[in-house]
Amino acid sequence: MRFIATNKQTIQSISTDSSSSSSSSSSSSSSSSNSSYAKIMIATPQMDITAAEKKNIDLFIQSKDEEENLLQKVEVRGKKPRKLFLLIGNNRVFFFKVGGKLEVDYHFLDIAEVRSDNPKEISMKFRNDKGVEPLVFGVDSPNHSSEIILAMDYLFTYNFPGMKTNRLKIVVVPETRVQEIYSSPNAISPEIGTCGGLTLTYLAMCDFMNVQPINEVTWHIENVLSGTVVKDFDYGFFYKKDRLLSGDARPLMAALAINTWFTSFTIRSVKLSNECITSIVSLLSQSSTFEKVVLNGVGLDKSGCEKLFDALCGNKSLPLKHLDIGNNAIEDKGMVAVAEFIKLPTTHLTTLVLGGCGVGRSAMSSIGEALGSNEAIISGLLFLDIGGNKLEPEGSSSISNFLVKSKGLKTFLIGTTQPQFHQLKKCSTLTTFDNSGNRVIKKDSLHLDMVRFLNHSPHLSNLNLSKCQLPVEVIQEIFGEGNLNKLEVLNVSDNDLGDEGITLLCDILLNNSTLKSLNISNNLIRRSKTRNNTIESIINFIEKKSKPHNAIKTFIIQGGSKSQLKGDLLPIICSLYYNATLKELDISGHSIGDIGAAALGKLLQTNSCLERLEWDDNQTTSRGLSLFKVGLSRNSTLVDMPLPLKDITAAIKSSNDSANTQTLNEMVSEIQQSLFENLSKQQQSTAAGTSGSGSSNNLSLGSLLSVATPRGITKSRSSSIPSVIIDHKTTIQTCAGLKSYNLIMADDSDTPIEPLANLAVK
Repeated sequence: MRFIATNKQTIQSISTDSSSSSSSSSSSSSSSSNSSYAKIMIATPQMDITAAEKKNIDLFIQSKDEEENLLQKVEVRGKKPRKLFLLIGNNRVFFFKVGGKLEVDYHFLDIAEVRSDNPKEISMKFRNDKGVEPLVFGVDSPNHSSEIILAMDYLFTYNFPGMKTNRLKIVVVPETRVQEIYSSPNAISPEIGTCGGLTLTYLAMCDFMNVQPINEVTWHIENVLSGTVVKDFDYGFFYKKDRLLSGDARPLMAALAINTWFTSFTIRSVKLSNECITSIVSLLSQSSTFEKVVLNGVGLDKSGCEKLFDALCGNKSLPLKHLDIGNNAIEDKGMVAVAEFIKLPTTHLTTLVLGGCGVGRSAMSSIGEALGSNEAIISGLLFLDIGGNKLEPEGSSSISNFLVKSKGLKTFLIGTTQPQFHQLKKCSTLTTFDNSGNRVIKKDSLHLDMVRFLNHSPHLSNLNLSKCQLPVEVIQEIFGEGNLNKLEVLNVSDNDLGDEGITLLCDILLNNSTLKSLNISNNLIRRSKTRNNTIESIINFIEKKSKPHNAIKTFIIQGGSKSQLKGDLLPIICSLYYNATLKELDISGHSIGDIGAAALGKLLQTNSCLERLEWDDNQTTSRGLSLFKVGLSRNSTLVDMPLPLKDITAAIKSSNDSANTQTLNEMVSEIQQSLFENLSKQQQSTAAGTSGSGSSNNLSLGSLLSVATPRGITKSRSSSIPSVIIDHKTTIQTCAGLKSYNLIMADDSDTPIEPLANLAVK
């Protein structure tokens, strides 16, 4: 026998949403469980059992996909004395009549207490017994009672290792017997399985609740999470369409409630049923390990929100630090419930996400008051997202009282909240501020209130002013000399600044010595006569900010249905050929065509710094992909590039020839392989403690402009970057038709690829 009970703790009542499943027919939901259990079979003691009885018992146990861990003959005492066979399975205790027919079975969670007041007698007390006396039975010898006690304790610990309260209570009298039983060689500790034994706990809960286990859950735990240190339980990996959304989620939530492995619980953008949300509420009312809870976009309504925060208020042992209930229509009543939770002195959040809940100013006022009343929040909250709700005057005033008190708030997101900046007081600790979607109004100098708020944040390094309808006239006042002198990341996308605004912005930002990332997407909707000057200003901005101490690392200029640069984008690409500081580039959505792909192919052969590139939705055909592929094959630094799926899909749809489709598929595979090789080399270089910058530069200018590249060379590099100066004043003229570039030869083909000058500039 191989049992132990090292956790002699009292249990009170099991907290689940299911009633006890004790019945004369045990649940068949324990399918697939046998492979998860350690083999702990005991040699059946010598007893009076016929072959027919043993066969009947075996057939029944097999039909329930259970295992025989211990089989003994016992004599029930009380009003109806009778002889029964006791069998302890993986999840249940079975009692069989003489003859081998089942009389009754109890799940381990049905049993509140196993007690032995003398060596030859055991009593079992059950939960929800409705006044019924415990089941008392005698055994033939003291060894048999010891075996039952050890087996019950071992298997309960094996199935529910994380259960701290509501454990099976084992009472042995006198104390000397306890020492005798637990000093037995048969008393060993069970080995806890993957993720704190979650698989076995889940299967046991399925059996208890009479719910069929979902194989995807157990497979993911045992094959994906096994051997990792992942502590985040991401529901998205487990949920399957039409499953784990309602009642079948209950066993999993009940298992997680007593699991001590995971410290984070995440569900994003999965619409859950009310029944599933109720199970999650039950989980959070019991868990003592979750520091992070994300329920973003799960269909939580005001009623569910109230229940959720009632549970959180009642669970004093939950060490919650990060809470995200964004993008749920919880309405004002739901947000008031959130405020009540925030007020509690036991609430110690560092991150709070309430964005996208669509609540009004009154409820947001309650949130502001709650934040400002909790000293732990004032000192510890680092991240606050209230975007997508309404602040207006009432909410702005309330939130302002918290801001002025806050001692550590770093990130503040108030997109599309209609804030009143004249009421918002300064928060000197802010480093990230999102004001996207809030219109900046120049009338009556209202914009100056925002400017003052920004300038009163001396550590502000990340600013989002997208979709603010920024007037061109306020650019100087916001970004002018002396303002935002620690700004590193700026997003002014979707403001329709036009050629004039972008030119002015780039010229002003030239003097900003800290800026590392700029997003000016969807601002060039109408092409004015000064477009060439705008392109020159963009190029000038990138080039002059290419010094190591003043370098721009990320540049984003996405286009859209109304803001496609088309051929105007080409000079910007060309200007980056020898840029040695830009790491990330996003030029998606400009419909530049194959000429853009060709230019990118050349860029990759000369640029030895670019690591990330996005360029989808540019009307690139298979011809353009081929040109790009050649350049990528000669590059060693690009490691992160989402495939241009829109263009690839369009190319496949336009190809009626299966051979062309096959060629396109092969090109895509080769592109992916090149990226993988670059990433592998970069990781090897990092592991070796070398940057690789001195030996991994791309083709020199001489190689690029040669009549033909020698075939068979796929990863040619020069020893250093050639000294080339690109004059932004002439970039537009020299790049517009790419007349100075001869053809590129494919590395694996005798067929020359079309000269770039022959590709149409859109």
